[in-house]
Amino acid sequence: MRLAIVARCATCAVFVIVGSATAQDAGYGQPSCIASTLPAAQAQVRLIPAEITGAPLGQVRGVVVRALTWKRGETIRVCFHGGTRKAQERVARIASEWMQYANVMFDFEEGGAPRLCQGGGSDIKIAFEDNKGWWSVPGTSSRTQDPSMNLQFYGVDTPMLANGQPAPEAPMRATILHEFGHALGLLHEHQNPNANCDAEIDWNAAYKIGVEIGWDRAQVDNNFRQLTMNASLNATKVDRKSIMHYSLPPTLFKRGKQSPCFVTENLEVSEQDRTFIASIYPKAEAPIVVSSAPPTAVVRSGAKRPKASDDRQALVDRYAELLKQSGIEADKAKTLLAEFRKAALGQ
Repeated sequence: MRLAIVARCATCAVFVIVGSATAQDAGYGQPSCIASTLPAAQAQVRLIPAEITGAPLGQVRGVVVRALTWKRGETIRVCFHGGTRKAQERVARIASEWMQYANVMFDFEEGGAPRLCQGGGSDIKIAFEDNKGWWSVPGTSSRTQDPSMNLQFYGVDTPMLANGQPAPEAPMRATILHEFGHALGLLHEHQNPNANCDAEIDWNAAYKIGVEIGWDRAQVDNNFRQLTMNASLNATKVDRKSIMHYSLPPTLFKRGKQSPCFVTENLEVSEQDRTFIASIYPKAEAPIVVSSAPPTAVVRSGAKRPKASDDRQALVDRYAELLKQSGIEADKAKTLLAEFRKAALGQ
């Protein structure tokens, strides 16, 4: 299944949390997304007040998810907090694969060298902080958080595992692709509303594993629980080969390796990943996915001139109007609008 915060959240929805899981200590397995914000879909909750219910809720969700996606053809400035030049160039080389499928441009350079996070102005800010996990906040929300992505222990020329062996290139590459998928707005595939993994997971085992790696129950739920289908998700059928699908241990599932939610580690961007991200960020003459209800992809042929509703300022104005119509308390509405404007316009 494909989820995007545009009209869905490419398998992980696009926000994650903090934890101390360390593939470095474990030997190396597919690292989990753990960040200092909220998990994928829940990051949107701040901008979707609980007071809004009924039909207006769908309209607010639609505005929010559209505002958190990058513009088609946009240049996304990326900078680094530390790391060796070889490590920075490795990240840039691997992440750039997404540009083959999505109509966006990652700009990693300043003056012929990888850009350092100095003086502001960058959209995605990458750190390599040890014991802080691998994670990324979603889409344009990256502008409002620093760092907005962490790739623990990848900031050296040759990342080493705790056993003294070099970290394998393929899993490291897959992790970088996965986190940049989040940065483009993709969600975790195993959390797809159509994946039905909630019923497959042994939750007592999941919470026990959480304790072992320093996660509380909320963090386990944020990374594993199925997302609720709503107007903010555009979901295709489940893609078990997606780069956004966790390769979880068989002990996590009631049926072990017989569970359809158990997959071996995916190391490449799948064919469905490519097709989906291309529909979210279409190139000239490609189909355009419209982020509105119903929560399934609506495709219009031909990349036509964007309507006023595609303009980010128009989205900000619409959000303000919806907050007012919904009777949100004035001070809260002002705070929400400021956060929404920053996410949508970067100001």
